[in-house]
Amino acid sequence: MLASADATRSAIGSDRGDHGSGGSMEQNIRLGRIAGVPVGINWSILVIFWLLAWELADLVLPGYHPHQARAIYWIAGILATALFFASLLAHEVSHAVVARRNGIGVRRITLWLFGGVSELESEALTPGADFRIAVVGPLTSFVLAGVYGALAFLLPETGGNEAVLVSAIGWLAWVNLLLGGFNLIPAAPLDGGRVLRAALWRRSGNRVRAATTAARTGQAFGYALVVLGVLEFLAVGLVGLWFVFLGWFLLAAARGEESSAVMRGSLVDVHVRDLMTPNPTTFASGTTVADLLDSQLHRHRFSSYPLVGPGGRLEGLTTMGRIRHVPADRRRTTRLIDIACRLSDVPVGKPGEPIPDLLLRMQASSDGRAFVLDEAGHLVGIVSPSDIARFVQLSMLRSK
Repeated sequence: MLASADATRSAIGSDRGDHGSGGSMEQNIRLGRIAGVPVGINWSILVIFWLLAWELADLVLPGYHPHQARAIYWIAGILATALFFASLLAHEVSHAVVARRNGIGVRRITLWLFGGVSELESEALTPGADFRIAVVGPLTSFVLAGVYGALAFLLPETGGNEAVLVSAIGWLAWVNLLLGGFNLIPAAPLDGGRVLRAALWRRSGNRVRAATTAARTGQAFGYALVVLGVLEFLAVGLVGLWFVFLGWFLLAAARGEESSAVMRGSLVDVHVRDLMTPNPTTFASGTTVADLLDSQLHRHRFSSYPLVGPGGRLEGLTTMGRIRHVPADRRRTTRLIDIACRLSDVPVGKPGEPIPDLLLRMQASSDGRAFVLDEAGHLVGIVSPSDIARFVQLSMLRSK
């Protein structure tokens, strides 16, 4: 599954550390890098890992091959589950590789309860790129299904322990086939929703309208899954709750995508100067958190604090969100620069630059803010999530 980490979504929130495809998925455990992309897992994946291994070891494999040693079922179940998540990772890595080949950065890949998420730093610039990035994931799953299916067919099944392992490989073939097929359902935020968006975009030439249609299709699919889950829960039991949770997640993600598309549409012809906060108040980098809270904060009603060093040189940015995390007993010894986002990590824009271009860079910032500098390199404004949200709300009111 793809998550576009565009800054328009970031703009809806405030003081957040995220982008996301549905928001940014927290990586509780980082596994390293693949093709230069950080890869990690969310703790929720442990739940589904255990459930899948248990289902294979206690239900699926004993059903195919009864009277084998319980340890064999569990070994095969754990190995098959691990290979399934490796397949899921391959699905996401394929998205990342094709995205980078099309000039789009990839923030990270995270495996979690409902599968995997590849967080892209921006949107595709053409329908063709959008299509290629989306479709390669399901195609990778189909290829893996074919590989596992061929292995299950070619390996000799002599009975006993070997038969259990062959069945586990066959299960991997079927589950990858289902993974690819499910992701091709034309409903955002699934890969099929991206394919639908690309097709509609190419046909109409209007990306915002295409994205909105794909997102609304995703919402309809989410509602359908919730209803299906409730009915199955009433008829069968707890199994239906899985469809309810999945449908709820897809519904929420699709709504977020529609909001992002609408916001992007309202900002198409807007420039940075139109919504930035001009001439922001700056603070000395050496100011302590306690001093800011005790003697200065009551005079200011904003939550972004550009920091300057000796001679007025811009050094970084801190926010109320960062200040909140400073323990009370450390406020008198902690300087604002100690908790700041360094200048090199703060996006920079020009007053006359189209705001969508700056938003593509803002998403990479942990604070979602951007400095606006004039031709001489002087700070003349700052763009924050509240600035964007206010502009969009006013635009909507004026259009009514």
